[in-house]
Amino acid sequence: MRHHRARFLHILAIAPVAAIFAGVLGPTPHALAASANAPVPIVVTVDPGHGGEPTPANPGMHFDPGAIGTNGILEKDVDLDVGKRLAALLRADLVDVVMTRTGDSFVTDARREQISIAHHAALLLSVQASSSTSAKTSGAMVRYATASSVKFAQTVSDALGAQITDDGMPVGGVSSGGTAWAHNPVPAAIVDIGYLSNPTDAALLATATLREDLAVGVRDGIEAYMPAVVARRDAILAWRNAHPGAVSPALAPASVTVQEGQGFRFAPLIEWFLGIALVGLILLWRDQVARVLVVLGAVVVRLFGSVGWLRRAAVRRRRRKLRGRTLPMSEAMGARTWELRATSMAESEPIQVVADARRRVASVYDDIPL
Repeated sequence: MRHHRARFLHILAIAPVAAIFAGVLGPTPHALAASANAPVPIVVTVDPGHGGEPTPANPGMHFDPGAIGTNGILEKDVDLDVGKRLAALLRADLVDVVMTRTGDSFVTDARREQISIAHHAALLLSVQASSSTSAKTSGAMVRYATASSVKFAQTVSDALGAQITDDGMPVGGVSSGGTAWAHNPVPAAIVDIGYLSNPTDAALLATATLREDLAVGVRDGIEAYMPAVVARRDAILAWRNAHPGAVSPALAPASVTVQEGQGFRFAPLIEWFLGIALVGLILLWRDQVARVLVVLGAVVVRLFGSVGWLRRAAVRRRRRKLRGRTLPMSEAMGARTWELRATSMAESEPIQVVADARRRVASVYDDIPL
């Protein structure tokens, strides 16, 4: 008996560990979709920098405009516009794009990274403008946070230079930076799209032409670094043509939000473990639990029996009172006749006759249980 109990406790101790490994190392939703032989889109995170301004509806929002151009344009607006253009180009190639913000909202660096990790992104691309104390500093640049992202940053820089140099925006290569993405598990690049402190760069960044070319250049760099993006697009199109009417894995919506703490959460695991532990304790102490349940059942039965007896006693008392309030019809009429005779015999000395209308009349039915 003790051997079986020990074995059960061993299983109970190992089960949470197995659940954790299943949650961490198990197949992601994309892998589960792939099991249906339908190719799934590659996920890329697009991160427009800065953002946020207090409004009457949200007066507590942080105001983070970023750099302010010599022509008055705000970095947060330029970043968001270029980010949306890049997302549209990637979605046209059937990439599952996750944006850290899609409107003028403030998002912390930690939350931006959390959004990317929670959606299992394969790459991360952040769009930001720059500013300098010198108005002569100009040009775009691509930064990397870790050594593992150097190749990704260089590939994006090369594609960007080929696209925007003719627009009059030079590209200054790559450099280290972007500590906000130092712990990101996938290659990450930060594209500094120009200096708003430079009048020429600020004027170019105010045009839709340069913004579109920036998005095209970054898109080309992403696809050059990861050719699987184009290969996956072709595979998805081929699968759709071979399965008309079938539903293939959907792309992410235009606006993607992740609640705080989303990802692998321990709360459901703790609830599951407590439930299993409770079941295990019940099984280990089933004799004692059975006795407690028997006692509780007896108490409940006695309680309900006492309540029923009290209700029946109350009903009997009410019926006795009702029967004692009125006399039978013959006795009531006799009492009334005697009162009238006494009054007519001597009006000067009326006889006070009291008819006891509330006289108690016993009944053999009083004590019959209901």
